This record gives sequence, C-alpha cells and structure tokens, in this order.
Amino acid sequence: MRLCWLVPSDRSGGISPVALSCCRQAAKAGYETTMLLLTTPTWITSYDFKVLSLGLASSAPETPKVLLRWLEEHPQDVIFFNACGEFDPIIPYLPPNIKCVYVVHDTASPYWSKALEEEDHLEAIVAVSQTVASKFRHKLKQTQKLSVIYNGCTFPELSELNITRQNELIFLGGDNPTKGAFDVLKLWKQLFQIGFAGKLHWFGNLTPEFSNKINQLPNSERIYVHGYVQRDFIFSTAASAKVLLMLSRVEPFGMATIEAMSMGCVPVAWDVDTGTKEITMPNKTGLFAPLGNTQALAKQVVSACENYQTLSTAVIERARSDFNEAVMWKGYESLIAHISTFEPIQRSKKGQEPTAFQPPLRRFQLLPPEIRSAIREFIGRSPALGYWLRDMRGW
Repeated sequence: MRLCWLVPSDRSGGISPVALSCCRQAAKAGYETTMLLLTTPTWITSYDFKVLSLGLASSAPETPKVLLRWLEEHPQDVIFFNACGEFDPIIPYLPPNIKCVYVVHDTASPYWSKALEEEDHLEAIVAVSQTVASKFRHKLKQTQKLSVIYNGCTFPELSELNITRQNELIFLGGDNPTKGAFDVLKLWKQLFQIGFAGKLHWFGNLTPEFSNKINQLPNSERIYVHGYVQRDFIFSTAASAKVLLMLSRVEPFGMATIEAMSMGCVPVAWDVDTGTKEITMPNKTGLFAPLGNTQALAKQVVSACENYQTLSTAVIERARSDFNEAVMWKGYESLIAHISTFEPIQRSKKGQEPTAFQPPLRRFQLLPPEIRSAIREFIGRSPALGYWLRDMRGW
C-alpha cells in the first residue's frame, strides 16, 4: 500500500517532526511511503522512505494543479493532509481510488474549517488531541469519521535518568506572546525577588526590541538566549535542566512538552485547558499555577526544582512510554486498516480542473506593523486576555 504525508515545509513547527515519525514507522511496517513537501526542504534529507518536494513557494496559486498532476504520475492509496492550506483545495477533485485523511493540528478554526467543508469527501479526520477535537466534533455530520491520535516522537538516548542537575529552566517560545514570552519576563522578576539562583535557557526567534527587554531584567547574565536552533541542541539542553516553562495560552497538543519531558524536564504551566493537561498529571508529571498568578507560578518553579528527584522518573516514563512514535503509529495503522474497507467516495469535482489557491485574507495583517506590534504586546501582557482570544489566531 502506498501512503503519502502532505506537509507545507520542514520548518512547520511540530508538524514536520510528527510527519517524519509517521513516515519512518510506516516504512518500517513495510508500506511504500512518501513525504511530500510544498517547498524545498532545508534540513530533511534522506530516510528509508521518499522525501520529495513540489518545489513551490508558499501561497503558490498553481499548487492544486501541480499536486493533482503529481498524484497522477505518482499514484497513492492513502494521503494525509497536514496543515497545508495550499494543498486543501484539491480534495473534491481527487479520484475515488485515493483515501483522504485530514489531520487537524490546532484549535483555531482556520485549521479545522476545511475538514468540515470537505467532510463528505474525506474518509477520516484525525485530531491530535481531545483539546483539538472538542473544537469541531459537535459540528460534524458524521462524528464517526473523527479519531483522536496523539502525536508521538522519537527521543534521543538518555543514559542517566538520575543525573544530578542544576536549577536550570528552559523556555521555547521566543518572543511569541501566545507562547507566554511576556509571562517569562514577569516570572523572572518574581524569581529574582524570592532568591532563585538558577539559570534560564531561552530558545526561539527574538526581535531586537524584545532582546532588549530581556537584557534589562535583573540577573540577565543568567539568561542564555539561544535563538532558533536545531532540535538536537534543545534536547541536549533539556537533558541538563529541571523545568520546562510551558506558559502557552493555547497548546493544541504539546510536542515541546513531550520532548522536554523525555529528557527529564518537569513542565510548569498555567492551569488552563490545553493539550498540556492531556499529557501531564498535576503534581505527578507537571505542576500548574492559576492563570496570570505570577507569584504562584514562581513558587511552582521552585517546587519543581526542590522536588525534582521525586518527579523526574515519572515525567520521563510518561513521555517515552505513552508518546513515542511507535505508539502514535499504532493509531494510524489501525485507521488505515479501517478506511481501507470503505467503498470509494465519488468526489464531486473529479475530472475537473482544480481552481487556483487563493491565500485567505488575514485581517490582522492589514494593520500597519507598528499597530500590530502594539496589539501583540498588549495581549501578551495579559494571560487572561490572551487565553480568551487564543483561537483568533489566523484571522
């Protein structure tokens, strides 16, 4: 059987690593497997499966036509759509011999609205968490088409589970207010006030303006800004740290969480409904603080450091046993076997010329940059407001 994972690029957050894991496991199981990217890959090279690219630019209007032609030249039995809007318009044009699975990776409506629109043309819809599924399950005509398959990952070796660690924290959100970047600024000040003597490793892209905010913090010499780095470096840093600061207002699943947990980091998060809650158990594999209560958050960070030996083994076991890529693959393989028994879907536009891709109108992007920046900072400074507006992303 020929399986194909469609992804936008190899820089698409947690999507491309998940697709890689799926492809790796599918190939290992004996399937003829392809990972097809819209754009030219930057770091994915060769594996035991095909890694191909259409070589197009993001938002290329000819994408649906090029993809249909590619599928005619490279027939597939099952294709998996993974958060690539440029590919989505092709769904009603596909021949009935292809089974279509639409994977929803986020809670914001732009990520799942196409699954609702094309429900009749899809054999299955996958949500990567119950948190994601809850956003649109009640809107489906055929809820039996929806499955929840948690993401999985391949983890580096961790030779010493009881390694003696310093009080080091990691944050992976760059300057993104939705990820809690402004919360970290306030948290660090609070930690300074209560005498925390540890270090903070700050990963992700930062504007010069935000970097200046970090430099103005007390004890800023103990904040190590790493910028955008390869995942291997994040894993190695997590292997010597105690705490992951997971302060997102929205977290559809939590790839960063399971990756950090697999290396021994205890998640400390806001007590809100996100995918983090599905991964961790309060006071056993994660610690939580009331949304916006920086003082309580700082106390949980200190508690995680002081009680690290009590928490670490369960944290590592949870990630590596329940969220490895082999567990994820069992879900996908079961789904593939299930939909393979379905009668072919006669899709409504089969045989027609696909329409060109039209980028969605992003209203927020119409505002001047300085106004967008001011709005982002205003929302970023208020965890409650950010949580309330969490699913407005993409508008």
